[in-house]
Order: sequence, then structure tokens, then C-alpha cells
Amino acid sequence: MAKKTNWKPKEGGKEYFKINRKVGMKLKDGVWVDDYKCFYGSCQSEAEQKYNDHMKSLQNNSISPKSCLGEVIDEWIDKVFKNCDLKNSTKVRYIRSYNAIFKESKAGKQLIGRPIGNITPLQIQDIYNNCNYCHSSIKAAHNLLVHFFKYADLNSICRNLTISLHVPKKPIKDSGIEEIEVWDDESLKKVIAALDGNTLRLLVVLAVNTGARFSELLALNYDDIRDGMLYITKQLANVADVNSEGEKKTELHIEETKTESSNRVIPLSDPVMAEVEKHKNLQTAEMEKHGYTTNYLFTTSNGTFYDRRNVAKSLNRLYKRIGVEHHKFHAYRHTFGTNLSRAGVPIEETSKLMGHSDISMTAKYYVYVDAERRRAAVDKIAGYSLDQTA
Repeated sequence: MAKKTNWKPKEGGKEYFKINRKVGMKLKDGVWVDDYKCFYGSCQSEAEQKYNDHMKSLQNNSISPKSCLGEVIDEWIDKVFKNCDLKNSTKVRYIRSYNAIFKESKAGKQLIGRPIGNITPLQIQDIYNNCNYCHSSIKAAHNLLVHFFKYADLNSICRNLTISLHVPKKPIKDSGIEEIEVWDDESLKKVIAALDGNTLRLLVVLAVNTGARFSELLALNYDDIRDGMLYITKQLANVADVNSEGEKKTELHIEETKTESSNRVIPLSDPVMAEVEKHKNLQTAEMEKHGYTTNYLFTTSNGTFYDRRNVAKSLNRLYKRIGVEHHKFHAYRHTFGTNLSRAGVPIEETSKLMGHSDISMTAKYYVYVDAERRRAAVDKIAGYSLDQTA
């Protein structure tokens, strides 16, 4: 009697019996979902036997509670995490932060060197509380552990130890004024005037009038400016390949913005739109002169993306030449947020315009402006009681 089959290759050939069975869990679009695998045999019983053999093999290779946590995580990173659907830059950031906090620090090494069955949430929390890394680095390492322990829990390796963990934030210094570096009006106008005829002029103008991050500005093309509005939906990333095994080689590529809240639409004033048109004419002349074409707003004279370090060097030389105080490029974004506060824009709207995921990140601009107003008020009060002409 012929064996029953249900599958045949498209190009013809031998027929098989095919079954599709759940074999575990996998990460897809940031969510753990059922992982299915197809098994083939000359009949149903043979396909079922191959499935049973596969599951038995997985059980034989299952992780023991005595397995070292660090070794298990390393294997998971290599076989599961590196192949998940997260952005490459996100995977690189998570892995680097995990390595720094757990593989390169004394306390971290001691923890991940213990058997996975002996680890407690409090031990991980102690690492978070006592390490000297910034909040964003701890958060990135924590996110990797969240993905790992969800996988471990779903596959009966160990329970999820991250459910009750908290990523601490370092206390804000004093009033928070020290955290903000902003341009004063006179110096800013001096910088922009000195950049007349330079393609960096629009980069500065957009930075201080939209609050866009450097990476977001470099990813802009002319299609992102429509009807007097700037649409920010992407960024230029410079990251290493997730499989580079610690190599320093990186490459530039366009990718989605950091978070969903980073996607935003910002109105452009008429003077800024005039600057865009002026820049376009300047760039068109450069393209004709050097023989390249691009739709991106900001490129070098041969059509490649700007390098952050080269831009910083150019601006630093300019600041020194015209005699203004040096500021990092991010100060233009801080200035935008501060000026919105000065203009009385509600903090909720400022948060949206700046693409903040948490309104507490926006509050520092209002703290800064309020402090300036209070300082002006007490200076005025001093005039009522002290002779300031002496």
C-alpha cells in the first residue's frame, strides 16, 4: 500500500508528508512569539518521529540550573538575539552596554559567573544601583536582560528575574541648570552671520529652530520639507555590525528614529524656509561644480554624508575666529528647547516638538528659564535696599 503524503516540491521530485510543529519561542518585532519548524518524512509517522527526535535533542541539550549565567547569555546572544528583528544599532547598543556593566566590571563578572539557578533579582539590582554608568547605558543593558529572561522563562530555563527590577536614575545636580548648555542670542546671530555662503549655515539654522538632533538633520532630504513643515522620521546611524565581535569598524546608514516619540512634525517659519531655498541654490551650484547629485540636505562636496567630528572641527575653528564661546553641537537643540520656554510654549507641546519620550526630560528647560527669571527678580529687589552705584 502506498504511503500517504501531503507535500511535493514545486520543481517536482519525491513526495513527502509534512508537519508543522511548535519547537520553542523566538523574538519577532520586539515580541516573543511561538517558533514553528517543519518536519518531513515519507509518511506521517516518520515526520512525527523526526519531530520527537528534534525535541528530545533540545531536551538533552537543555540548560542546567548549574550552567553559568554569562555563558548562557552569550550563547543566547549569538544564536537568538543577533538574529532578532530589532534594529542593528539597537542590538549593538544593548550588547555593548551589557558587556561594559556585566562582563568588564568586577561585580558584574562575579554575578554572571554564578550558576543561573542561583541568581536573584536583588543581586542584579545591586549591580544597577552601584555601577558608575549613566542611566541610558544601564537601561540598555537592562533591556537586553529583559529579552533574555523572557526567553529563559518561556523555554523553562529559569524564571524571569527582571519583572521587579528598577533602573535607577542619577539625581539631578542642584536645580539642573548645569545640565543645559545654550547659546546667548548675540553669539548665535554672530555664528549664523559668519556662516553666510557656507552649507553649514542651514545645519545650524535648522538645529536651533527645530531642535532636531545631529543624526536627524543629516538624514533629511528635501522631500521631508513639505508645506512649511519639517517631517522627522529617520536618522543617520554610525554603528558597528552586530556580528563584528568587538571590531571598531562602523558604517553610516539611514534608519528609523530612536523611539516612536522621536517621529514628529515641526512647523518652519518663513525666514527658515527662505534659508532652505537659499541652501538649495548653494547646494545645486556645488553639485554642478563637483559632478554629483543628491536629494539629501547635508553632504560634502563629493556627495557623502557629513562626519560629526569634521563638522565639530569646522565649527570650532569658526567660533575661535569670530571670538564666541565654544559650545557642543547639541547646545543648539538645548537652545531651541529653552527658547520655547522663554516664549511661553506649554511644556507638553515643547516635549512633542523635541521628540521627548518623557516630559521630565523637557522640564529642565523650564527649570533653567525659571531660574533666570528668579535671578532677575532678586537682582531687582536688591536695588530697593542696596546702593548699587557704589
